[in-house]
Amino acid sequence: MLCTEEFMNRRDCMRSVYAPYSRPISFTILHGAKALLIVGSVYAVVVILALLLSRVGVSDQVCLALVHLAGAAALLLFWKLGRWGGAKYGSFGAALLLVGSAFRVQALLDALSYGTRLENVYRYSNVLLPDPAFDWVLKGELITVIGLLIIACSWRVTVGPYVERYSFVRGARAVPMKISLLVYGAAFGVDVLQRVVGISFGALDQIASLLFVAGIASIYFIAARKRSGIPQVIIAGLLGAPMSLLALDSGMKEEIFFPFVPAGILYWINFRNFTARFAAVCAAALVLAISQLYVHNVRELSWRSTGDLDIPTQVLIASFAGNLQHARIVEALDDISSRINMTTAHTITVSLADNYGHEPAEVFGLIPASVVPRFLWPGKPVMQPGAMHTARILGISGPLSEIRSATASGFVTELYLGGWWIGVVLGAVSFGSLLAFAQKWAYSFGGGFGHQALCFIAFYWTLRFDEKHVVYAYTSIFFLTIFIWILVKTANLLGVRHTSLRSCESATKK
Repeated sequence: MLCTEEFMNRRDCMRSVYAPYSRPISFTILHGAKALLIVGSVYAVVVILALLLSRVGVSDQVCLALVHLAGAAALLLFWKLGRWGGAKYGSFGAALLLVGSAFRVQALLDALSYGTRLENVYRYSNVLLPDPAFDWVLKGELITVIGLLIIACSWRVTVGPYVERYSFVRGARAVPMKISLLVYGAAFGVDVLQRVVGISFGALDQIASLLFVAGIASIYFIAARKRSGIPQVIIAGLLGAPMSLLALDSGMKEEIFFPFVPAGILYWINFRNFTARFAAVCAAALVLAISQLYVHNVRELSWRSTGDLDIPTQVLIASFAGNLQHARIVEALDDISSRINMTTAHTITVSLADNYGHEPAEVFGLIPASVVPRFLWPGKPVMQPGAMHTARILGISGPLSEIRSATASGFVTELYLGGWWIGVVLGAVSFGSLLAFAQKWAYSFGGGFGHQALCFIAFYWTLRFDEKHVVYAYTSIFFLTIFIWILVKTANLLGVRHTSLRSCESATKK
């Protein structure tokens, strides 16, 4: 009987150690409906005010800034009403609202500095913006904010009362060092084989990319084991630097900066005074501007001028250093601000949907085929939602293989393109709920590394969530969850613990 009681205590501890201090915090459908009603009422008042001001002749630039202010306030207000407990920063739903609010603030500043940027829309003859053009801009932002609110609400309701379990910030110490080091080492090794040796994994490239993402999550768990902030940031930076350097020849900012995300998160967590954070934001803006110049240099040299994608990294860096003295940082800041601000993308997508019709097959029809892994279906067609959107914008009817660029449509506005307002509501609810169910399942079988890695990656998705295409957003959940399940089961077979048992050991000794 004593052995049975000890086993039960150990099992209960195993389930609770994953998210220490987790306590039930109720948030039902009724709570969500009330919060949405309050937020929606406030948001509607300000948006209607912006529309009326536009009608009486107030500058569209000022009216758009007011719309972005309304969006930021709505997302932030729902965050305040969401009952997050200790997960108010590190969980997907909370982060989606906070990051979405931050991007609205950036868009507000961009509108005040550079205007509505409608000139970026008018240059495409296939995109129609009948007067008043401001209405199309407002509609795109309205759809986006409503969609983000529904996603966050559906996620929060689905995870249920134990929302604190889904914060990677709170559960980092539940991940053993050994499995984090092993996953990081495997990810780094595969990255070297791909980028330095030139090995292609063929149908297994998708698994290699998932291992890379898990390796970045491991950087956070390794560094977070330190007790003070400075060592945490230094270790995370040192572990991320090699993977960033390997990506310098890719010409992709996401691949270059992703390895430093853990260091950035740890810096933000540990250094909370205004001066430190303001300095970090200014430094990030400068780095982004310089990176924009570097990426343009790489693409001009290897993509357009020579067509050679295998130019050595040192050659690319030397070329950039030589051109840096002629670089215009102000123009680079304008460029990067334009790319971060998705207002134009939302306007274009809504205009295409309303003027040319909705495209459910093109938006949602790719999802069933995409969930079949390529190693099981080697001949699976290449999914190109970005090229498809470029074709829509330019009015190209030829094969997608001839299109050299991919254009973001905005996640929520692409839902609108696929199924009008019904697509927005059902798509937002299904995405938030699906991610929550995936995280709950990961908690059930791999509450240590597996669950926490999924929580970290879900948090990372919020940083550029609006640039995800619908098909990639849904299939990312599926493939990542299955990959984590395989990773946890493999760790079990190898005898590698994926959950810290210190708390359990002490609990069973009592």
